[in-house]
Amino acid sequence: MERQSFYFFDIDENILHLPTRIHLLNTMTGEERAMRQHEYEDIKAYLGVPGLWEDWADPPARAYREFSDGQDRNGEEYLLRDVRRALDSAHWKGPSWDIFKYAVLKRRPIAVITARQHSREIIQEGIRLLVEAGHIPEEPDYMGIYPVSNPEIRDELGAHMTTAGLKRTAIRRCVETGLDKYGRDLPHSFGMSDDDLKNVDLITSAMLECKLDYPDKRFFVISTNRRRHVKMEILPPHKEQQKLREAEDDYYG
Repeated sequence: MERQSFYFFDIDENILHLPTRIHLLNTMTGEERAMRQHEYEDIKAYLGVPGLWEDWADPPARAYREFSDGQDRNGEEYLLRDVRRALDSAHWKGPSWDIFKYAVLKRRPIAVITARQHSREIIQEGIRLLVEAGHIPEEPDYMGIYPVSNPEIRDELGAHMTTAGLKRTAIRRCVETGLDKYGRDLPHSFGMSDDDLKNVDLITSAMLECKLDYPDKRFFVISTNRRRHVKMEILPPHKEQQKLREAEDDYYG
């Protein structure tokens, strides 16, 4: 058995740019307004605040319905519809697409860790569309799929945690799965990319915990956020300070 490089990926604005919409509700008129995720990120701090967005809210029961299993008015599954629509556009590849494709081509073990609420089966179907379209030659070598907002997955990981906390737990579980399957004595490498800076901070914390437990392994974090695109390797603490340095190799091997 040989050392492995394990790749963990978020989906949205990371592997793929998808046209999935968030639905806001006007609390005065009952009107709905749909917008893309990056648009929502720009205005969410102003919801309910006096001004342009003071009458608008994002009620959890309906705002994120396109991020879970379900069908639109035409009977199309939301995720599958959005992958098809994205592939018809010119800018569907996210900042980690090339890394994802490389991992698939090299048959590296990968995990999908996303805040979406879909079932594992629907996420696999969505990635299968990439195979059918010829963008990757085969399905990935999955070591785990964790859509952490899915109720069943939340119960599996710990329902009391925040989304970022659930992602952190999923990362740790994937590391343990990789070590169990490919050998705990080998100098494996693990890394994850994510576009959300809050998630990146918790991913960094999770990887540091793993580094402390497995100092002979290598752990990497890639932030694909629009404001800060950074590649870092987690190093052991020195004098009780967490140290990070930019990885000098291509991703992590």
